[in-house]
Amino acid sequence: MPQNKFALARYCMIDSLLHKHEYVKTAYIVEICRRKLKCNITQRTIQMDIEAMRDDPFLGYFAPIEYCRRRKAYYYEEGEFRLFPHRFSNKEVSLMQNLLVLMRNYILDDDYESLKEIVAKIRMFNC
Repeated sequence: MPQNKFALARYCMIDSLLHKHEYVKTAYIVEICRRKLKCNITQRTIQMDIEAMRDDPFLGYFAPIEYCRRRKAYYYEEGEFRLFPHRFSNKEVSLMQNLLVLMRNYILDDDYESLKEIVAKIRMFNC
């Protein structure tokens, strides 16, 4: 599968790691992406993702990601920045899943499967 199909998931991982840790090394991002996304990527791919997150006008994220030469790691210059500001809390996602289970007997099978896929996508990309 082409690596660009995983780009959005990698952006979420990078954003999440930059919020969890003050400084994040490229090698660590690669390790986490390989483990969680089960895809083989390189440090160069992560560096290009970070450049895209910072500078790509098509994406329009303009993430304030900086590189610390002394620590050889990336960090958010603005700690409050969120790549995807419209995020659901874990409690909200769990509530959606519970509602889906309750609605199972009241909606069409196709609608149920569609809603189930939507909730799965929300859970996957809720960074």
